[in-house]
Amino acid sequence: MQWNKFIILLIGVFFMQFYLAEFMSIRMIRPDFMTIFILYTAIKLGRFYGVIAGFTLGFLTDLAGVGSYFGLSSLMYSISGYLTGFLKDQYNRLIPFYFHLSWVGIIFLQFLIFSFVRYQYLYETDFISFIEAWILTMGYTMGFILILQLIIPFRVYYRAESS
Repeated sequence: MQWNKFIILLIGVFFMQFYLAEFMSIRMIRPDFMTIFILYTAIKLGRFYGVIAGFTLGFLTDLAGVGSYFGLSSLMYSISGYLTGFLKDQYNRLIPFYFHLSWVGIIFLQFLIFSFVRYQYLYETDFISFIEAWILTMGYTMGFILILQLIIPFRVYYRAESS
């Protein structure tokens, strides 16, 4: 993949997250388009591009001052990109059920850790509200991923070239 195209896509996803996601917000719950981009990038191009995309988008998010914890987005997106990168070219090697279970598990883990740090007060005072915030945040993004799976399924990326 050419670096110019990759950087333009990163910047486009970043601006889409902060302009489009605000309009789609439901009770302060927003879809995370950056997670979707990192997921698709890592599965198509591998761990290196997944980590680069994750760290860059996370760093831009942290610089924008959206999150209250500087570095949390960079760390979580980088870890997600790295773990998802292991799924590159694994669609036919794994049973498709296990392939999809793997990326869903990575997304669950990312949102759980992110919610645990971000909603620490809720975790300690009202565990049910914490679970609700975690599930709703993750569910909104998972809904977009599932819709995108109907348009561009992961099996299309089997044997994808990363040049």
